Amino acid sequence: MSLWKRLTQILSIRRRILIAVSLALAYFLALYVLLPLGVLHSMVLVVVPVSVMAWFWGPLAGILAGLAGVTFNAVWITVVYGQKGWIEFLAAWPGSLVVLLAGYSMGLFREQVYEKTRLNLELDARNRFIETLGLLARDILASSALSERRQRLAEHVTHLLLADYVHLLWWNEQTGEMNLLASTHPAGECRRRFTLEERPDSPDMISLQPHQAVVIEDSISPRFLSLAGLTNIELSTGAELALPIVAGGYRFGAIVAGFGSPRLLSGDEVIFVQMTCVQGALALWALEQETQIQKHLREARTLLEIERALSETETVGLKTLLQRIVNSARELIPAAQEAVLHLVDAESGTLVPHAVAGKHLEFDTKPSLRLGEGIAGQVIATGESLYVPDVLADDRFVQRSVAVRYRSLLTSPIKKSSNQVLGTISIDSPIINAFNAEDERLLNALSVHAAIAIENARLLETTRQDLQEIRALHHIGSALAATLEPDELFQDTVNLLWELFGFYHVQIFVADPERKKLVVRAASGERASELLQSGYEIEIGAGIIGHVAEIGEPFVTNNVENVVFYIRHPLLSATQSEMALPIKATGQVFGVLDIQERPPRQFSRRQMQLMAAIADQLAVALQKATLYQELQTSLRQEQEMRAQLLRNERLILAGRLLASVSHELNNPLQAIQNALFLLREEERLSEQGKRDLAIILSETERMASLIGRLRATYRASQAEEFQPARINELIQDVHALTSTYMRHKNIRFVFHPAPDLPIVPAIPDKIRQVVLNLVMNAIEAMPGGGELTVSTAYLPEREQVLLTFADTGPGINPDIRDRIFEPFVTDKPAGTGLGLTITADIIRQHRGEIQAENLPERGAVFRVWLPCNHQGSSV
Repeated sequence: MSLWKRLTQILSIRRRILIAVSLALAYFLALYVLLPLGVLHSMVLVVVPVSVMAWFWGPLAGILAGLAGVTFNAVWITVVYGQKGWIEFLAAWPGSLVVLLAGYSMGLFREQVYEKTRLNLELDARNRFIETLGLLARDILASSALSERRQRLAEHVTHLLLADYVHLLWWNEQTGEMNLLASTHPAGECRRRFTLEERPDSPDMISLQPHQAVVIEDSISPRFLSLAGLTNIELSTGAELALPIVAGGYRFGAIVAGFGSPRLLSGDEVIFVQMTCVQGALALWALEQETQIQKHLREARTLLEIERALSETETVGLKTLLQRIVNSARELIPAAQEAVLHLVDAESGTLVPHAVAGKHLEFDTKPSLRLGEGIAGQVIATGESLYVPDVLADDRFVQRSVAVRYRSLLTSPIKKSSNQVLGTISIDSPIINAFNAEDERLLNALSVHAAIAIENARLLETTRQDLQEIRALHHIGSALAATLEPDELFQDTVNLLWELFGFYHVQIFVADPERKKLVVRAASGERASELLQSGYEIEIGAGIIGHVAEIGEPFVTNNVENVVFYIRHPLLSATQSEMALPIKATGQVFGVLDIQERPPRQFSRRQMQLMAAIADQLAVALQKATLYQELQTSLRQEQEMRAQLLRNERLILAGRLLASVSHELNNPLQAIQNALFLLREEERLSEQGKRDLAIILSETERMASLIGRLRATYRASQAEEFQPARINELIQDVHALTSTYMRHKNIRFVFHPAPDLPIVPAIPDKIRQVVLNLVMNAIEAMPGGGELTVSTAYLPEREQVLLTFADTGPGINPDIRDRIFEPFVTDKPAGTGLGLTITADIIRQHRGEIQAENLPERGAVFRVWLPCNHQGSSV
């Protein structure tokens, strides 16, 4: 390295100024000592600081320093020697000229040295750049491992920058941070955090922009330098230089170079470094993409071979197919040392190994695992893959007596389409944190193929059993179709199950919803007759049978002692296994089919499925029997309806006769009223006679109104009779008529009128009669007093007005509740049963609806819906 290069690296501007000042002070001291010896000595002494100034700052600085030195010499000599000193100074003019020439010459020499040094540095940087590119291309192509290629790139950048160390950072868009890929630092870690985002998420994160360099020093804030037009970068001891690696729109990452001594970097060196990094990053990216493509092609070929073997499961065999899957897992995942496939054994409650690939463990030496323990237990419970970077640092890992030969463990579940976990497939590695998300994806894909293989094999294994079960179901179905009587149906079912399958005990319970109990209706077994005679009952929710009736789901156990809610019947003391299945249709549980077994026999999953199918057939047959009973009931109701129609015909005839009679009565009644009106005009009547006559006239008017209402009720209404009616006012009119009566009966009247109730097209007198009938009906229902609440509401979505009449009486008798609007239906000793019938007829004439029901607490409520007219005004 040249002297100038060393000086430019070592001497900063501050140090140069300190050197110049020190030389000037030394000059003054020497001048004071040498001046008595002569003026020429002082002139020679000035050459030294002038030359230093010219070396540091160039020719112009040398001339100015020479002029300053000559001037200072003249002043100092004049001060020391007086008039004589000035003459001696002029006599020594060659010395002054030497000072000026020395300053200018040293400056020119400095520029020549600087230019030559700059050219040498630039040439050296270019040579290193070319050499680095060649070495980088060779090493990237020669290296096989991706991590080794990254390390080579970091080493070459260190050499190119003449740095102490370099960190190679890779951009992660998901996290918004840089990940350390390679480093030449002895510690192998980067102290600072970097990002390529404009606004970092954390204040301690440094943002790198595509056309910026960042100088980081411990004592000051980071300096951001634009790469455009950059000449030099001065770096102090311990400084770090960060450069982004960006090519077009693709962001690779950055490099961070550290320097243990001061360093001056030229703009060309920075550009060369950045170009080298971009070229290396592009090469690494291309090779990585090629590696990924080759890996995906290898995976696709392997999975295709497995899929081809799946179609030949019957000939290949399940064991061979599972072994091929674990071998593929070990081959396709380079970090995998061993691969093992476990399947769930429901009978023993363990995970049993069925295929193993690896150099340490053979198939018969791989231990079984209990369900629920360790990493595999977590995977079985959650149905999700689980990755443990270090098994020795994870509490979920179960340590065994055999020494663990691996540190990383990745386990994926083998699931059916219904998400039922059949087993697990696992890979391990002696390296900590050996697997990644891509390995997990591939292992999940292999687990899917394993699930398909297992399902296909199990389907083939159970085909023969299916044929036997179909025969049994056909036999039972034929027997169920032969009868429609429920009790006979139940007994035939339990007898068939007991005879065909040899169960210890079979029984059927029927639900009694009102009593919330289950009653045994049929049983078959050694102690069946005794159990039927005892009238065995179980509360819904009690024991296994009650539990199934409550939740509507089957329940099976091969050890009833492990079931905390099990209730043992004294007659069935040998029971060890129990299977209870709900008999339900359309979501309603009608009963429970209960099957019990004694040791050593146990229930299997297939038996549970078969019994569930039989229970479903039993539910269908029971539904058919229920439908038959409902049909018989419907026939009886049809007969009653015919009788009701005949009664309605008689009622219509009676109504017509009543209308005719009322018409005939109306004529003589009008004659009587006319005569009474004439009699009232007589002046000779006494006061008592006038009062009696007024009473007679009032009664005849009431009789005429009654006859008019009877005639109006039993003739069709005409459209022109409908008028705009204000429902709130009609209710208030009826309240005014009945308020005294209600007060005597100790009945409180509460009215909640809707404030903006629309006008209703109606016959006011008839609607008034409806309100009066419902009010009087409520009053009569509360002989001991109570509260009558009447409310109105507007239903815009239905374009109707709702009237509600609620009382606090005993409610409607359940026996007549469904027929309360039929004629002559009443539970009042003196009632005719026509009031509500007339009310319903009036509502129907108004194209409305009326309903009656009992309130949950007490009392009854009547609701009336009347169509409203939006054209009218509101009340």
